[in-house]
Amino acid sequence: MQATSPVAAKSSCLPWAPLIVAAFASYGHVGWNYGFALYFLNYHHGFVKRGLVGQLFSPFAFLSRNRLLTIEYLFLATAFALCYIVFRRALFQDRALTLPAVLLLSAPGTLPHIGYLFAQPDVTMFLLMLLSVWALLQLRPLTATLVTLPLCCLGLLAHEAFSLMFYPLIAAILLNLARTRRLPWTAAIAHVAIVGTAFVSIVHFGKLKVSPDTILQEGLARTDVGIQRQVYDVMASTFAQQQELVHRLYTPGIWQLLILTLCIALPYFWLQAHLLHRCMRAAAMPCGQQIFNSIAFLSPLILCIMGHDFTRWIGAACIDASFFTLYLALTSEAARNTLANWASTNKEAWLAYLIAIGPMGATGIRSAEFFITALHTK
Repeated sequence: MQATSPVAAKSSCLPWAPLIVAAFASYGHVGWNYGFALYFLNYHHGFVKRGLVGQLFSPFAFLSRNRLLTIEYLFLATAFALCYIVFRRALFQDRALTLPAVLLLSAPGTLPHIGYLFAQPDVTMFLLMLLSVWALLQLRPLTATLVTLPLCCLGLLAHEAFSLMFYPLIAAILLNLARTRRLPWTAAIAHVAIVGTAFVSIVHFGKLKVSPDTILQEGLARTDVGIQRQVYDVMASTFAQQQELVHRLYTPGIWQLLILTLCIALPYFWLQAHLLHRCMRAAAMPCGQQIFNSIAFLSPLILCIMGHDFTRWIGAACIDASFFTLYLALTSEAARNTLANWASTNKEAWLAYLIAIGPMGATGIRSAEFFITALHTK
């Protein structure tokens, strides 16, 4: 392994760029935060999906707005800190990887996206995914596989969408470990099978046992903030009813926002795919594995049939692709050299573009949301 070198003094502030832009993205008015509703969904009426966070905070008799905001900021700060711990070698210790790591982590779909969402359950799922990546980078493969198993199941308990939003990254790493004979195939297959079984069980047994009105009234009695009833309504509805709701949510304004978002972010998507493909090819991955990974990282987009939070799921796909690219750079000398060679020329223009277009939120990229809002208010 080539010895790493410290980041030059002239770029000593560069590794902190992702944290700075993410912190600015997390600052702003918080109104009817969708995630607040999950603090009041717990297992008091029987097991229910998405009830993990609410169960953890159920001993608190009253959760004021200030207390909820403090909790959210603590979760967010922990997520940012853990991200820097996981990728500290790429950010601080290996000069050649600093710029590509900063580009990937500062991009609209990664840390700024998590900061802008500022909500449960995404931050919790992101934290659990980061813990899993840390284990896969730091521990022996078989030990890491065992450690990540309960972490992934906790992610499903926080929100069953973890299965498509962040588990594809874990599955891709396990596949790579098995293909390179560092992990027995049986261990990788068992991991996927157990997580899949947990997902099916949570969805099947986690149905709301009482009326959404009951949960809403109990929640309102424990806080002074508005709670979005839609969270509980969705959990109590059938798939057909959810599809009817989704049909109503996809308004012409939403479609305009989606199209503008995709146009603004198209160069970013190209950069993401380009770096991922270069690193996978450099790591001597078979074509079939490259195709599987690409499909797996795009799988969060399937969730578009469940609601209009399309950039929330685009962001998850970007996080998976970005973190897998960095994982390859940290574990494969050939991938590291490929990424370092790409970054050897001046790429500051890319960083300026990625920061300027702003973070992705739940329904659009921030710049697109501002533009559409201004257009509709004229």
